[in-house]
Amino acid sequence: MEENPNELYMFIFSIKLEDIDSGVTDLKKVRNEMILESSLKHLNLYNSLRGDCDLIGWVSADDPSNIQIFLKLLKNFIGERGEIIHSFMSIYQRSPYLKNSLKIEDQINKSNKKYIVAYPMSKSNDWYLLPYEDRKRIMNEHIRTAVTDPNNKDILSYTTYSFGLGDQEFVVIYETDSLYSWMKVTEKLREVEARKWIIKEAPILTGIRI
Repeated sequence: MEENPNELYMFIFSIKLEDIDSGVTDLKKVRNEMILESSLKHLNLYNSLRGDCDLIGWVSADDPSNIQIFLKLLKNFIGERGEIIHSFMSIYQRSPYLKNSLKIEDQINKSNKKYIVAYPMSKSNDWYLLPYEDRKRIMNEHIRTAVTDPNNKDILSYTTYSFGLGDQEFVVIYETDSLYSWMKVTEKLREVEARKWIIKEAPILTGIRI
């Protein structure tokens, strides 16, 4: 079965390095080479704000085999100098609750936001047993609350799917220029009905664009 050209494969990872400065410098040098050799759509790198990892990466590709090629290159690069701490694979597709969601390649390529926040997310089985119209109503409230919040002036959101691909159902990715604004919007979203069915939102990877 051929891959759907409308799908985009995502890979989020974090790395712990023995020598952070030299590791970042070396990775920046081979970044473009990795992109070309793996035929990636993009590769963004971030300094981690978590204590258990030093670097966060965000990769996208048209085909999962390109992710595999990149992962092999990444492991060869790391060698004895560190280890991969977290990794999440997922697939982007347009949201079933939004009619006109932006093509993700355009949004990623145009964006130059300072921060990334990414984490795996799962919902309880009860969520999927609700009628679609009920789920749509609940998600419309969630989306409306996020979009209309006065702190949400610059936040870009990407919901990606990983049913059967990983240990989570979704990987959600956000870009922002203000972690304070992101925190305030997230705090407000704790009040919406959709929160009743969330069972996993960890680990949260937060980083500063390199």
